Amino acid sequence: MQVSTNSSILTQGKNLMDAGQPYQSPRQRVWAAIRKHRNEFTIQQVAELGQMKYDSARDFITGLKNAGIIAEVRREKLPNMSKKIDLIFFQLVEDYGYNAPSVDRKGNLLGKKATVNKAMWNTLRITKQPVNAHELAALSSTDEQAVSVETADSYLRFLFHAGYLKVARAAHHAVRKAKYLLLPHMNTGPIPPQIQRAKQVFDPNTNTLMYTERPELEEELKHGTLLLNHEEINDE
Repeated sequence: MQVSTNSSILTQGKNLMDAGQPYQSPRQRVWAAIRKHRNEFTIQQVAELGQMKYDSARDFITGLKNAGIIAEVRREKLPNMSKKIDLIFFQLVEDYGYNAPSVDRKGNLLGKKATVNKAMWNTLRITKQPVNAHELAALSSTDEQAVSVETADSYLRFLFHAGYLKVARAAHHAVRKAKYLLLPHMNTGPIPPQIQRAKQVFDPNTNTLMYTERPELEEELKHGTLLLNHEEINDE
């Protein structure tokens, strides 16, 4: 018996991530488990709840602890072990909200893409007026966080192609950018839509994913367990 990560698994993974419910990365799922069990949790507990590989969850927890977002609250000796092993319990100290903090193992906070997208999404929901990329960037920027025109332009185009926006005024070559308006029935809630990319190169000769512009699929294969139940077991 052999477990193989082949084109069928990748297709199943893509279908899972393209389903009606927005895909959540392994870190996002573990973060949701941490918030749910904020008073006390273990690495194994949130790894299982978040369907994340234990080693990856441990690295994430280490980063959160070093960043001061979670803290160790107590330890328990595990019984019947050949060597002394402590079961460590953690507690959520600083809740960053819905989106999982992006941290490395040293506790350094990385990137602010999620908060930038949330700021732009909030602007579209609150203003209820047509905006172009320049206007969206200006309205969504703060003293602490600037939104570039390029980022706003990309975000508007993605949401337009996804059916969230309509063109209120067409673009005129390089002189004038298009204005977009959020459709009332697509104001789906406070959480910004996730931008997902699906271009990838798979070699069927070697059953190898050679290139992907879909970072969440690559992350799931590397860190998550969501696709393990969808792997094919092939008889040799």
